[in-house]
Amino acid sequence: MNILDLNSNQKETILLIHPMLSSAQGMKSLIADQMGQGFRYIIPDLSAHGQSASLIYESALKESQMIYNYLKAHHIKDLSLAFGASLGGVVLLQLLNHKDIRFGKLVFEGVSLWINAPLLDVFTRYLLLIKHRKALQNRDLAVRKMVALYGEKGEMMADSFIAMDEESIKHISHDCAFVALPNLTPEEQQSCVFFYGSKEFDLIAAKKVLPKKYPHATFHIWQGYDHCCKITENSAVYCKLLKEMIVKKNTSFNEVTHDKQKI
Repeated sequence: MNILDLNSNQKETILLIHPMLSSAQGMKSLIADQMGQGFRYIIPDLSAHGQSASLIYESALKESQMIYNYLKAHHIKDLSLAFGASLGGVVLLQLLNHKDIRFGKLVFEGVSLWINAPLLDVFTRYLLLIKHRKALQNRDLAVRKMVALYGEKGEMMADSFIAMDEESIKHISHDCAFVALPNLTPEEQQSCVFFYGSKEFDLIAAKKVLPKKYPHATFHIWQGYDHCCKITENSAVYCKLLKEMIVKKNTSFNEVTHDKQKI
């Protein structure tokens, strides 16, 4: 696993785990560069992505173990913020099983919370493989579709999708349909913030799972947004919110934002 380790002289550390089709460089430009040089950033390339594109993605469990091994090897025990978007959030959930890592705030953007959804796995795998084969045949069309959803970063995401092997796609689909949710204490849950766009499919599972499994966590819906589109629309505003959550880590999400209409 390739891992960007930036500003290692800084005391407060932030872990950023990218979604499917993004990369460590994508997280650097989208979040780290916006939040400034006052933090140390640990930003992995998940297998089949970025500088780890030649590696087959096998499971969220294996990815989380590689991240954990890196943190332990570099004596990182405290994370002021851990952020995981979509697939990155599924990996971050697995990391929470390691209780010797302390987390200040945990932010999940558009993470799948489907626990046992075999039909979803079959449908998603089929859909992704069809789209992948079409993208291989027509890069320009794939780029146009990605740019329409995610702006200028869409071209990089389209190329990442084209470069991905089908075995990795199948494993990613499986992981997002069979998410293993860690057991969290009420105190650990209070550190968690789950964000979803009102238009995204994964919101269906979140509405069912979060009140039962993590009732003490914060659950916020971005009205009018699709999957992971809030952060790409205005990353500066989004990152300001993340930064305030670190500074005011003992306050609730509502207290940080003061007025939900602002976000």
